[in-house]
This record gives sequence, C-alpha cells and structure tokens, in this order.
Amino acid sequence: MDLVFNTVLNVKFQLTDDLPQFNVSTLPKIAYTVSKSDNGLFIRSSSLLFETDVKTELPEVNGRYLDFPVFFPTDSNSLLPYDIFATVFYFATRYEEYGDSQLDAHKRVKAENSLAYKHQILTKPFLNYLIEDFGQKLKSNFSALEFKPRAFNFLSTIDIDNAFAYAHKGLKRNVGGFVKDVFTLQFTNTFNRIASNIKDQKDPYNTFDLINTMSQETQTALQYFVLLGDYSQFDKNPHYKNKGFRDLLKSLSAQYTLGLHPSYESYSDQEKIEIEKKRLEEIIEKKVTTARCHFLRVKFPETYRTFIKAGITDDYTMIYASQCGFRTGLCTPYKWFDLEKNETTNLTIHPSTVMEGVLRDYNKMTAANAEVVVNQLLNEVKQFNGEFVSIFHNDSFMKGQEKWIELYRKLLVNSKLK
Repeated sequence: MDLVFNTVLNVKFQLTDDLPQFNVSTLPKIAYTVSKSDNGLFIRSSSLLFETDVKTELPEVNGRYLDFPVFFPTDSNSLLPYDIFATVFYFATRYEEYGDSQLDAHKRVKAENSLAYKHQILTKPFLNYLIEDFGQKLKSNFSALEFKPRAFNFLSTIDIDNAFAYAHKGLKRNVGGFVKDVFTLQFTNTFNRIASNIKDQKDPYNTFDLINTMSQETQTALQYFVLLGDYSQFDKNPHYKNKGFRDLLKSLSAQYTLGLHPSYESYSDQEKIEIEKKRLEEIIEKKVTTARCHFLRVKFPETYRTFIKAGITDDYTMIYASQCGFRTGLCTPYKWFDLEKNETTNLTIHPSTVMEGVLRDYNKMTAANAEVVVNQLLNEVKQFNGEFVSIFHNDSFMKGQEKWIELYRKLLVNSKLK
C-alpha cells in the first residue's frame, strides 16, 4: 500500500484494523477485506497479503481488465475485478522468482518463464497502468483527493565490464593475446594491441570521451558502473591496482557518479561485493552507494541483503538478460521488500528498461529495429512520468558500432522531448 499510495500516486494514507474507528471516519476510505462493506469503497482481498510463507503456486488468472490479464480475481461486489494490492505486491517483490528453478546457463531467471512475458505484457509497465486506473476511480468517488504529479526522469548508465581491450592488461595477458593474434593472422588486432599499450587513448574500448561528450551536449544524467572483481572467465577488467585503470576511474569520478558492478563470481560469494566496493571507494575516494550486478546475476534475497549490509542504497539490476521491458511491472523506483523477512527495506530498486546487449546480441536486432523498440518503451515511461534507465557498455561505442552509437544519441535527444 505504501508503494501504491506514497510511491506511485504520491498521496498519504493511513492503515487501520480498528473497525469502529474506520466506521466513524469521514475521510476517503477503502475497506480491504473479504466481507462486503457499505462504508467506504470495498476491495475484496485475496489471501496473499495475509500469508507469512512463500509459496510456489502461480496466482489465479481469470479474464482481462484494461487489456491486461486479471491476476487475483475478485467478484462484482468489489470496486475492481481483481485484488490490486495483491497484484502489485506479487509482481513488485518478484515473488515468482523466489521459487523459479528453471535458470539459464548463468543461473539467471529467464524472461521467457515470467508471467509478464507469457501473458505478453512485459513491454508495458502494467502495474503503473493499474495503479493510475485505481487512482482515477478513487478521485471519481472522493473528489477532494489530490495526487501530486511526478516528473519524468532519464538516466543513462554505462557498464564498464572491460575498460580497455588491450591497455593495462599486464604482460602475461598481452603476450598471450599477441601470440594468439599472430598465429590466427589477426594483424589488425596486433597493431591495435601495440598502439594501445603505447598510448591507452588509442585503445578501441577507451570510448569515454565520446560518451561524456554526448552526455554533456544533451545535458543527460550519466552514471558508470565499474567491475572490480579479480580476473576470471567473465571478469576481465585490468587489475584494480593498475595505475592506468585507476587514473581512468578517478577522472570519470570527477564528473560523474560511479557505482559498483559486482563481479560474476559475487553471485555465489557475496563477500566479494563488500571487497569490491571498498576497492572502488579507495580508488575514487568517495562513498559508493549504487550497484548493478555483472551479467545481471542477482540472487534473491542474498544479493540484496549483502547490498544493504555493504551500504548500497540503490540497485539498477532489475532487467532481464534476454528481453527488454519492465521486469518488475513498474517504471517507478521503489523500496525492495524482503519476502523471507517479510519487511520493507531501505534499498531502492530502479527498474532498468533497455540494454543494447539484449537487443543486439540476444535478440539479434538491427539498430533500426532496436530504435523502434526503444522509442516504444521510452514513450511508455513518459506516459507515467516514470524513470527510464538505459544500459550501454563502453565497448559499444568503438569503431564499427556507428549505427548503435547513433541509436544511443537519438535516445538521449528523444528523452528531452515531451
């Protein structure tokens, strides 16, 4: 209810289980219960919010409302044909992901297994649609109600999985790469490797000046997420003590917020999150409070509990690895609810909406087709004055990626349009 009223509708509310107090109150009021009430509006409650355990059964689906499937259906006596509070709770908490054992090769929940994807509503922030409709019904019954408007927010985020293709990778990695390039006749790579190690600004992945310039020209908020894990199959940044790497991060930090990109290995070893966060804070000499998991590998509830313990206040991981859209059903930031502890936390979830790798690599889209999808999702978020978070990687701005660079530039420009 805090999410529905305070966070999305932006109106204060009071909750009571004192029936006499409820009956005498002259304020706008809702009876959320199983028995029909003639005093105030009536919403028939399902059992979900009165339970204390986490079940694996999927919610009942019956009919459609606002062209969305009806989850947790009620009856004709209720203000709505579904339990709005149970629906919002179920999807916003990612309840369905706690019992999902059909993970992909990287132990991630598959978008294609989600209820939103199966019911073809993943590309709609459908909880925002439902809450807005609910708000309109409240205003039609209680004309004195006022919902304070929210402002649309756009944030460009760049994941630094690999700051350099060749520079600052150390002698062993560069010699091994050099030998491999020579034997496979990759002479362009050989030339780039040599040039990059002479001057890191020539490294093909060192695209940060271009990214920063586009941000400044369009006056777009920009945030970087930095991978500082130890070297592994999927963690390939330079060593965190490397001077060139540290100089880059210090330079970026002087202008932009740097968040943590917890390593691939931190999924099964949460202690690494705190270690990597301290590394970043030591380098940039600033407190780090934001994060997005590398490979989007998040483990409920362990990862988020570790974030809270480590002092992370804002997470940007909530997007599927194989499909863009609204993993949480929302385009509005909100507080994470720990299902197992049955409590709201101080960790704010910022749902991310699009990632270039999902469009280009997973779905094999051309930049032109991806632009259509991106604009559709952007317009959905604008409709509700929500927050649109885009994810790109610094190596997507290298030579040969001109069409995707132009897509990014258009996204920044379009984010400013009404």
